[in-house]
Amino acid sequence: MKVGYLRPLEPTDIPHVAPDRSSAILTEKLTASFNRRRERGDKYPLLWSLNDVFRREFWFAGVCRMMADIILVLAPFVLKYLIRFAVDAYVAKETGTAGPHIGKGVGLAFGIALMQCVASLSVNQFMYHSMMVGGQARAGIIAMVYSKSLRISGRARAGGIDPSKPVVTPTAKELKAMKKEKTRDDEIGWSNGKVMNLMSTDTYRIDQCAAWFHIMWTSPIQIIITLVLLIINLSYSALAGFALLCCGVPILSMVVKTLAKRRRKMTKITDKRVALTQEILMGVRFVKYFGWEKSFLSRLEELRRREINAIQFLLGIRSGVTAVGLSLPIFASMLAFITYSLTDNSLDPASIFSSLALFNGLRMPLNLLPMIIAQAIDAWVSLQRLQEYLLAEEIKDEAEIDDNSTHAIEISGGDFTWEKSMNEMEKFQGERTKAQRRIDRKQRKQDKKEEAAKDKEREAHPETASLSSAGTLEPFKLKNIDLQVGRNELIAIVGGVGSGKTSLLAALAGDMRKTSGVIRRGATVAYCPQYAWIQNASVRDNILFGRDFDEAWYQQVVEACALQQDLDMLPNSDATEIGERGITVSGGQKQRLNIARAIYFNADIVLLDDPLSAVDAHVGKHLFDKAICGLLNNKCRILATHQLHVINKVDRIIWMEDGEIQAVGTYDKLMGTNPAFAKMMGEIATENQVEKAADGENEEEEEIEEVDEKEKKTPQQPKALMQAEERNVSSVPWKVYEAYIKASGSILVAPIIIFLLCLSQATNIMTTMWLGYWTSGKYGLSRGTYIGVFAGLGVAQSFLMFLFSFSLTIAGTKSSRVLMHLAMRQTLRAPMSFFDTTPIGRIVNRFSKDVDVMDNNLTDAIRMYFFTIAIISSVFVLIIVYFHYFVIALVPLAIFFIFASSYYRASAREVKRHESVLRSVVYAKFGEALSGTASIRAYGLQERFKHEIDKAIDGMNSAYFVTFANQRWLSLRLDVVGNLLVFTASILVVTSRFDVNPSISGVVLSYILQIVMMFQWMIRQLAEVENAMNATERIHHYGNYLPSEAELHKGAIRPAWPEHGEIEMRDVKMRYRDGLPLVLKGFDMHVRGGERIGIVGRTGAGKSSIMSALFRLVELSEGSIMIDGVDISKIGLHDLRSKLAIIPQDPTLFRGTVRSNLDPFGERTDEELWGALRQSNLVEELADGTSGGRITLDGVVEEEGMNFSLGQRQLMALARALVRGSRIIVCDEATSSVDIETDRKIQKTIVEGFEGKTLLCIAHRLRYANFFFLHSI
Repeated sequence: MKVGYLRPLEPTDIPHVAPDRSSAILTEKLTASFNRRRERGDKYPLLWSLNDVFRREFWFAGVCRMMADIILVLAPFVLKYLIRFAVDAYVAKETGTAGPHIGKGVGLAFGIALMQCVASLSVNQFMYHSMMVGGQARAGIIAMVYSKSLRISGRARAGGIDPSKPVVTPTAKELKAMKKEKTRDDEIGWSNGKVMNLMSTDTYRIDQCAAWFHIMWTSPIQIIITLVLLIINLSYSALAGFALLCCGVPILSMVVKTLAKRRRKMTKITDKRVALTQEILMGVRFVKYFGWEKSFLSRLEELRRREINAIQFLLGIRSGVTAVGLSLPIFASMLAFITYSLTDNSLDPASIFSSLALFNGLRMPLNLLPMIIAQAIDAWVSLQRLQEYLLAEEIKDEAEIDDNSTHAIEISGGDFTWEKSMNEMEKFQGERTKAQRRIDRKQRKQDKKEEAAKDKEREAHPETASLSSAGTLEPFKLKNIDLQVGRNELIAIVGGVGSGKTSLLAALAGDMRKTSGVIRRGATVAYCPQYAWIQNASVRDNILFGRDFDEAWYQQVVEACALQQDLDMLPNSDATEIGERGITVSGGQKQRLNIARAIYFNADIVLLDDPLSAVDAHVGKHLFDKAICGLLNNKCRILATHQLHVINKVDRIIWMEDGEIQAVGTYDKLMGTNPAFAKMMGEIATENQVEKAADGENEEEEEIEEVDEKEKKTPQQPKALMQAEERNVSSVPWKVYEAYIKASGSILVAPIIIFLLCLSQATNIMTTMWLGYWTSGKYGLSRGTYIGVFAGLGVAQSFLMFLFSFSLTIAGTKSSRVLMHLAMRQTLRAPMSFFDTTPIGRIVNRFSKDVDVMDNNLTDAIRMYFFTIAIISSVFVLIIVYFHYFVIALVPLAIFFIFASSYYRASAREVKRHESVLRSVVYAKFGEALSGTASIRAYGLQERFKHEIDKAIDGMNSAYFVTFANQRWLSLRLDVVGNLLVFTASILVVTSRFDVNPSISGVVLSYILQIVMMFQWMIRQLAEVENAMNATERIHHYGNYLPSEAELHKGAIRPAWPEHGEIEMRDVKMRYRDGLPLVLKGFDMHVRGGERIGIVGRTGAGKSSIMSALFRLVELSEGSIMIDGVDISKIGLHDLRSKLAIIPQDPTLFRGTVRSNLDPFGERTDEELWGALRQSNLVEELADGTSGGRITLDGVVEEEGMNFSLGQRQLMALARALVRGSRIIVCDEATSSVDIETDRKIQKTIVEGFEGKTLLCIAHRLRYANFFFLHSI
């Protein structure tokens, strides 16, 4: 704290987590207990495992809380004797008799102060240990969820039913309840976005609940003791007031229970919003290519609107509950005092104000209780969601391990399947836009007419029968797999797109569920997936993948994978950070890193899923000769490939079609015995002739280029790719508060809300003052008048408190909605350099955890903070009015209070910001692992990655735990201030016993007891406000200070532009970011309208950079690009991108249906969409003109299109470009992951489907050079 007061804290200043509180230890204990209780059949194993691990510390905190609550109840009862002392002294003065000795009063004052001190120590112990338990529980559960994510089965992820669990048939009543509960927001399965929400939001709610949970059971004890003391004070009249409490609290509890259902509904909407946000961010490059920023923002806004409505309803109910909860003690005391008065009892100040203090003492538990019950319900919902996930079916390593087997892999009678959700289409129907539903209605009549004909056709074509009437896509299956692979064999898997090549490798890697048969492995496995998974780490770390560094072996791998030249060009060689998902390297470089990782791992079985498709012919030959047939020569290698020109070099070939092995054998055997295979080889021979000729022409040129490049290369200063997270070193600036207030609608909203609070608190003080006037008979009014005014003031105070709370809720949620909209809009408008240097996990953190804090925590913290300030200020004013000398004690204590608070906040603010930054690291690592689970499992590196997340969690908790300690440091000092003020006020009452009316003394003393807890509560709520405003500041930063691309609309363009599609690039120079070398160096190109241009060059030569320049993903450093005479830098980005189409190297599909991916905003007819699918060869055209095959417009597309092969995704991207109908089309290595036959069809489709259009085809394959004019770079 001293260091933090003198200078901004650095991460090294924060102490490490104690070993017994480390994530690894906690996770081990929690997992062991969870598994034990699950096996025992406990209904809530997660809840009881938390109790098993943390029970000592957790229940010790509960005992401390109970002790504090008992003392806090007894203190007002002792107050009764202090007020009676003042009454006796005042009466003695009036009657001229001897008064009580002053020592008695001083002793009572000391007694009350001592009780407050003991209560303060107990509360601090309770708070520290409860918060520590919450923080540790969150850490352990995050690690458990992370570990589960590496083990969960595909069936569980898709939402299927675990067959190992007994099927329970629900009763009719249960079915009715289930039907009523089911909403369109239900999401089946566990998408990455949903799992991220579990890790971020749900674990946080459990953490917060643990901090306050004990108040739920200690408060009833406190209330019962209070009742007993009230009966002693007011006889049975107290029961009237208490009966009101007994009726009011259960009603409030019933209302609070309804919040659980609302919270579940809201959580489902939040899950969907976070999932869509993550999906958009993962595919942001593609969103920009197609100019879909506004459209996706509108889709997010619709979800956000529904989410905000749910939040406002939820918090509105909570505001009402809070207002009634705060007012219940007032109404209860009113009813008790009125009943006491009507039973002909005199209103004794000692009994009345002691009772008033007791009733006021109930205000805090009754105020906290609904909030904590609501918090507990939220946590219970989260706990059930987490438990459901942790109990989900896990993937089983169904392979039998036999190290002594003569075969590396053996499969007998194997059937394997991917998974699907049973209700995917039902789930998705609620998401469709109005335009899409309108088109559906128009199409429905036509569909009915055609249905009979289609049914007959399906009978003739059984393959189409796998489609359900809802349009769901049956999961792909491998059938009747029988295979034996030797330990040193090189096997090639060949077949068409969707034939099952990737699925067979996934089955061998253990990522596809076995439904029957036997699979045996005799060795370790390394997996090189078709879509390279790259970590946000250095080149070396991506290759090592957790293995120890062996320099000799490492250099061999680098050379074999043709990476040395690439390393020489990087600013820091192999220590260069290459970014999240490898975003800063080309597709070929990513694939070579992928291969290098598989080789360096030195496993006995290497599974290679078409690794040569993303590299040019020369590099592919080098990889095959030096890596696959070189360093891996003594390994078992299974290579799925479309590069059939290498097929005569493999030992055997597996020919796949429709999920079945058609034939297995040597090249010569299959050629001699299988005519279909021979025909395919004949087509390949022709293609190879073209490619070899083209390669020969460019060989010399390429060698000269490589030498040239080495001569030009100059050393670059190492520069970190991923930018450190922004972190201010001062308090949240006032401009953020101003922006938050303005976002609510007007700057005048804040004064109006504060005015309502002041009115409410003034009415509260006046209510107590009026009670004092009543007991002293000051105005000589009738009893009915006193009662009427007293009741009226109480009702007014309750109504004003509700207005204050509700107004704040509406204003806060409106601000949250506006700020998030601005942040999301600006994020989508940010240049690609921002996404290249910012981990996606960090951005997702902004729109999940930070938005959740702004939505649900900030308004509560603001409300409690200002409410506490209002109480403290009004009490001080009241005391000073009647006891002027109180100022003498107040001034120095206030100075100490301000200094202690400032001293605390300097370090607390920094620690909280460090915790936020470190939390983003956890999010980033978590999100990264979710996208790479297949690779992590295949390599068997689950333990290594769990160790990494444990370290990240410990880093986060090191700051989180320091926060608790800092808070207790401050709390003890503030309690000292509060207790001294109580003692001072008590002594002033004693010393002024002859001069001040006892009723006034009773008013002052009944309020001053609330001050002790109020001080620390005020600072705690201030810290909560600041912490929540830190989240708001980060959202505000994204909304106002992110770099932005050029305007979407700028200047006027011709409506039909571009009419011809002529492109002219003049002296184009481009670099991806300042400080990086040029990637395009004076590039010139002229393309006439309607020409087909092929752009070729070695991997990393800059082919894809031309595409980035054309779409203005990166602005030019120098030069210009003209399209039909228009300088594209002079027009808006949307005006440009909406006129272009692209078939990217990495095809991006979004969660939804085939229809929503082709035409996400309902602008095309079904006939146009079917036409595009047929042209792209995704579906077949049947004899009657309809389309057949496994794919339909309403077929489900899972997250990232993972239920389609990479080849099918590329065909979908082709269909999308056909639907777009642009004059200029860019193909970025569009055939890199398809077989030769499909490659030829695609090329034919590109030529015929885009006839008359301008085509820029970036490629490394030269098979179809005759289709294009070539431009080499």
